[in-house]
Amino acid sequence: MMPAPKLGPPFFLVALDVVDSTNDEAKRLAQRGFGHGTVLWAQEQTAGRGRRGRPWVSPRGNLHLSVIIDPGRPLREAAQLGFVAAVALCDTLAALAPQARFECKWPNDVWCNGRKIAGMLLEGTGVDDLLILGIGVDVVAAPDPALYPATSLREVGCEEGAGAVLAGFCNHLLPLLAEWRDEGFGAARDAWVQRARGIGEKAVVRLDGETLTGVFVGLDDDGGLRLELPDGTGRRILAGDVFFPGS
Repeated sequence: MMPAPKLGPPFFLVALDVVDSTNDEAKRLAQRGFGHGTVLWAQEQTAGRGRRGRPWVSPRGNLHLSVIIDPGRPLREAAQLGFVAAVALCDTLAALAPQARFECKWPNDVWCNGRKIAGMLLEGTGVDDLLILGIGVDVVAAPDPALYPATSLREVGCEEGAGAVLAGFCNHLLPLLAEWRDEGFGAARDAWVQRARGIGEKAVVRLDGETLTGVFVGLDDDGGLRLELPDGTGRRILAGDVFFPGS
């Protein structure tokens, strides 16, 4: 086991060696009474998953964590938390590897130098309004290319370990989470757009049974992707895979 970082309140760290999925284990912890601020960190996952149920390759040395969060806002706004977390993670990685370029990619990824380096999965716990924010960061190794090309912190010259990423993320998340809970999505939305990959660029969006091409013009007030189609009309995208063929 790598040394566990010290986290300040409200975070409480549960460090484990191997789990099936940190999100699934966090759900079990929530059902046992663990609450807001519980951080589950595993060295390895045997059944990690990403968005849309895709497998998430989870070798040792990479960061696999889930955080139990009481959003403090209506559950209909829960998806906004993913954008809050993306800003926190993007800024964490930028601080650790200032020589690289980090961007937020819709809806829940962080990219580094044009390649995916991190993803997030937000799920419910089934306990009150508690949510689970699952995060995977390629620290020492990137998986073989699948949907998107991937990279790792090691590949861009950063020698920091998973524990440093975890501690930095919690430190960055705390004030952003408080701001979102108190004031709503506006500031987080603006911060995400400032760090966004592909604003103003041609985008190809793959939906279930449909592929759209247009220009990514920004986020709506709930975090939906705003796509301007070639005929000048707009389309609001809530779920899909986005590609930027011109970049």
